Amino acid sequence: MTENIKRIFDENIVLLGETDKAIQYFREQQYDKALSTLAHSMDQVKTIVEAIITDRSYFNLVETDAVIDMLQRILEAKKNRDYVLLADLLELQLGSFLNSVQELIIRKEEILFDEEHYSGNVKLVTEIEPILLKQLEKPINPGQLLEDGYRVEFTSCGLMTLAAENAGAKFYFHTNNHIISEAFSLARRWYQPGVKRYVIYGFAMGYHIRELLTIAPEAFIEVYETDANVIQLACAFTNVKELFNEDKVTLIYDPNCERLKKRIAVLTDEENLVIHYPSYQNMRCPEGRDILEMFVPWSKTIESC
Repeated sequence: MTENIKRIFDENIVLLGETDKAIQYFREQQYDKALSTLAHSMDQVKTIVEAIITDRSYFNLVETDAVIDMLQRILEAKKNRDYVLLADLLELQLGSFLNSVQELIIRKEEILFDEEHYSGNVKLVTEIEPILLKQLEKPINPGQLLEDGYRVEFTSCGLMTLAAENAGAKFYFHTNNHIISEAFSLARRWYQPGVKRYVIYGFAMGYHIRELLTIAPEAFIEVYETDANVIQLACAFTNVKELFNEDKVTLIYDPNCERLKKRIAVLTDEENLVIHYPSYQNMRCPEGRDILEMFVPWSKTIESC
């Protein structure tokens, strides 16, 4: 993969996330937040289009004239303050265009496991949670992980999602579509003004944690996870460094749920316990499921459906 193609791919991931956030804000009539988010995004779109034109032979399926026309319609809707149309254009045209670029790159390029990336993430995570050192020092065994029901897959936005199997049930931890949009929505659902610390069960690939950190930058976040395989796969296929750069996020590996049980017992009014449901599905510790069940009151209802 050339440096230009890699840059387009990586910037598109961010751009899709920011565009999705702008769409949500437009549809909630939070126009100040929407326009602020969109302003930076449009500069990125122009940069991406210029880079695609530079590599026109690579992107031979992308009609640059149609892309320029799309950008003009977006700018006209913005100028006319037609925010209903603007949200539609961002979702149905810009989003579709960016997805097609990502899918084209994924088809053309062989994007492989990067040992250096994994080693750097493992070093960082084990510094935060030393008990993980022996677990994560073991080399990744794709065959064994597949046999145990784990799968890592590309999504339409270019990020990786994770699937697992537990008690005969298969499930995904994150969407196969726009991951950042899903994580942003979940983080907004969890966010509460005045909460100084969030206690989260479920690390997964970390996307929901990153978005909560963005929405609540002053809060501290503790993340409990019982499955070392999930943490290992997150280290291999995501950039966990983004989560731990500001020392606001603490990862706690808790295979027997002993630390989680003690933590829940001392929750204060300024702390909020939230649960990533797919991670709850993946929990292999029966006692842990019992502990968390009271905080997922609808779990028995949906599991009986």
